[in-house]
Amino acid sequence: MEIAVSVDSLLKLPEGAAYTKRSGQANIKVATHGDTVYITGTCDSLQRQVEYYEALYHTARDALEQQHEQYQQERKQRTSPALIGTVNLIAGLFAGVFLTSIIITKRKNNE
Repeated sequence: MEIAVSVDSLLKLPEGAAYTKRSGQANIKVATHGDTVYITGTCDSLQRQVEYYEALYHTARDALEQQHEQYQQERKQRTSPALIGTVNLIAGLFAGVFLTSIIITKRKNNE
């Protein structure tokens, strides 16, 4: 879509007035305020898509923030993997020493 306005017409345009053109859902507006020219283009269907994707973004962002908070809470409640590994190692060593002493004792009793 295109709008053609001569510079002379823009200079004679009264304050607050504008040239506009519409084609389907697309709009163009040319206006002057003081010595500045403002050109605005809009499209209704594009605006609806932008609003849809913004809402989708906000929903996804909120879900991600909620999931992150839940993860942080679970992480605080969880036992440290290093502590679990250390406890298991110590328990394994004690079990090994205990079972070895039982086996040695049984062998001595059988001899």
